[in-house]
Amino acid sequence: MKVVLPQEGATGWSDTWMLSSKAEHPNCAYKWMNWIISPKVNAEVAEYYGEAPANIKSCDQTSDPAFCDTFHATDESYWKDIAFWTTPIEQCLDGRTDVKCVPYAKWVQAWTEIKG
Repeated sequence: MKVVLPQEGATGWSDTWMLSSKAEHPNCAYKWMNWIISPKVNAEVAEYYGEAPANIKSCDQTSDPAFCDTFHATDESYWKDIAFWTTPIEQCLDGRTDVKCVPYAKWVQAWTEIKG
């Protein structure tokens, strides 16, 4: 497999786990976090989804020794032209000032209308 970054750049996302400040069992949540980011498990998840692992120590645990090279996991320069998705806000994060971007509430409203 070859991963190609378009010359003009690309968008990307980072799958995340979060802990609610109102979690009923925060210790369980912390145990989950520690498990999911452990090198072996993070390697398995990254390979399953076809994405760079979050934990660099996972590169030593992948079943494919070239996996992290294929997905540029340790190549910081590769990631400089990738604009990571964020929660939409009215101020455009890409530097545009001639338009207003769509705030998150409008995205939610549109999604609710589409799915009915």
